[in-house]
Amino acid sequence: MKKIFLMAYARQNLGDDLFIKMLLDKYPNEQFVINFVEDKYKEILKGYNNVQIINGKSENFENIDINSYDGFIYIGGSIFMEGGKVYNLDEGCNQFMKKCKEQNKPFFYVSSNFGPYQTEEYFKLCKDTFKNCTDLCFRDIYSYDLFKDISSIRYAPDLVFDYEFEPINTKKNTIGITIIDLSIRKEKDKKEQYLKMMANNIMYYIDKGKEVYLFSYCEPEGDMKAINDITAILPNKYKDMVKVVSYDGNMDKFMEIYSSMEYNICLKFHAMILSYVFKQKFYVISYSKKIDNVIEELKLCNKENYCSLGDIKEDMIIKEDMFCEVNIENLNKIKEASKGQLLKVEEWINK
Repeated sequence: MKKIFLMAYARQNLGDDLFIKMLLDKYPNEQFVINFVEDKYKEILKGYNNVQIINGKSENFENIDINSYDGFIYIGGSIFMEGGKVYNLDEGCNQFMKKCKEQNKPFFYVSSNFGPYQTEEYFKLCKDTFKNCTDLCFRDIYSYDLFKDISSIRYAPDLVFDYEFEPINTKKNTIGITIIDLSIRKEKDKKEQYLKMMANNIMYYIDKGKEVYLFSYCEPEGDMKAINDITAILPNKYKDMVKVVSYDGNMDKFMEIYSSMEYNICLKFHAMILSYVFKQKFYVISYSKKIDNVIEELKLCNKENYCSLGDIKEDMIIKEDMFCEVNIENLNKIKEASKGQLLKVEEWINK
């Protein structure tokens, strides 16, 4: 049994919690240690015997005792954003990685993408740091191409493509909409248009006899606030007809409902991936290049099946013929390739 320090965005965000859950499920005989800064987000770990929770005041590399662990895994998507807050890649991280290498303690990055970044100094720091890690598997080719001259850099599709969950039967005439809060994004000047556009789509589908579900993937990032803003502008006759599903750490309960949708409008990275995995009809509204890159690299859908947040208009209706249907052959190829995310971790654990 290996004792592994696990770093992740532990803030009850569905995508990151799914990363943690998949890792704990895959390696039940290893002992993981994870730092939770806030107790209220521990629900995801209920029932797991292979994880120990420590409560630290912050997520800094200087707080980690290298000698106490056999290895380190940092699992997360957008963890290389300049100015990021969780285990940020700074000079402290660089020094930590060097110490790991000196002491022959493996350090793995799993299912990440690079950026956005603003300065060449940050890019250079990342490059210097990546040279000291054991393995870094990017989830997009764009990020991989930036650092492919480093021997420890690899690429495989996002880990969630390999998520195993038995969906219940599709509930006909249902549509799910994953909501984000524009207040914290660069498109915040389009917030009013966005809210009205969502309200218009909700009314359109209710009028067509469909059940509409609004999904919050991460309440701490404002998803529920945005849902409340949308429902507040709905006419009274529609308000009680909308079903709201907020992720609270109970993964199975959330997935049962999400996987039963016939249609999904996806505004989160992992909402898109899960809709693909669940073979749903989906339409993507992209808030980031990381979404665009993955759609194009993996041929998830065509141009008419997604748009950017910057392109939305108040009167835009996403009609049924705009949704994409999953290519099963493509899904199976991606699923198999995504197993590569944990290839080097697996080799180390099985040594």
